[in-house]
Amino acid sequence: MSFQALSGQAGLRRALTGKLAAGTVSHALLFCGPPGSGKKSWGLALARVLLCSGPEKAEPCGRCRSCRQFQSGQHPALFHLQPQGHRLGIDQIRRIRSKFYLGDGNRVCLIEEAEQMTPEACASLLKILEEPPSGLYFILLTGRPQRLPGTIVSRCQRFTLQPLSNAEIMELLSRQKGLSPGKALLVSRLSKGLPGLALRLSEDSSFEEQLTEAAEIVFNLAGGAQSSREILSLAEELVDREDLLFFLELIYLVCRDGLLYLLCGNESLLIDPVQARRWEGVASPFELEEAMALLQKAVQELSTTNVNRRLTLEGTLLQLQRRFALCPR
Repeated sequence: MSFQALSGQAGLRRALTGKLAAGTVSHALLFCGPPGSGKKSWGLALARVLLCSGPEKAEPCGRCRSCRQFQSGQHPALFHLQPQGHRLGIDQIRRIRSKFYLGDGNRVCLIEEAEQMTPEACASLLKILEEPPSGLYFILLTGRPQRLPGTIVSRCQRFTLQPLSNAEIMELLSRQKGLSPGKALLVSRLSKGLPGLALRLSEDSSFEEQLTEAAEIVFNLAGGAQSSREILSLAEELVDREDLLFFLELIYLVCRDGLLYLLCGNESLLIDPVQARRWEGVASPFELEEAMALLQKAVQELSTTNVNRRLTLEGTLLQLQRRFALCPR
């Protein structure tokens, strides 16, 4: 893993290579971004550079003993922490803390989902950050930096990963997965600029079927042909899906495509132009805006609160059909 092998993030790339070349990398770095944004890949790439004993400062040499150990996944100076269950406890830090002070070369501690550290783990880490031993670097990865104590964040060089463009996602999919241009374009539009999500979708042969299924559900609701009992039965079928949030986002994207198509007719902006054309005479832009707001609210509640999933889904589907029926065309 090296910076050259990673896609996009031009600003992050310039910042890291510049600091590495100048020798001004902080002993603590914080990489922020949603799941799938590439935080772990960039963190590992930086760790490999910091541990490399070759002459280059901004890229790993790929030839030294450290690079070979890193490639094998057995580097003794790389400490990798991640939550056990939903928490990252102080015992996990205590088990490796003594190793932070051993050896003459660089050591790197990579902490995934750093926001899951317990208060005790945060306090233990803070003590080390206040007086770090020479050659020790911490790389913290988080999708929710607001959940980390300000005392830790203030001691880190902070970098936020940006969504990649469709072109960058397509290049990644072509290079790593050999996808055709058409398939790569569809995946890039569904990925929301997240390379990790794009790579997962490229390996999932069912997501196109899911998109078609999502479209049929929303068009049935828009047509008003389903009874309340049928909608409640549909909610019961959907609520146990492991991919429920992603599926609701697919329904949202079907509505979003329809809105863009009805407003501007520019098919280059659409995920699925064929489905978008079906909205002609079925719904108005106002209805689709209302539907998207309802779906966005449901996804937000289901992902961030402990609401009753079935009741939330039932209410959302019933409201969707009623909005389609009541809003003027």
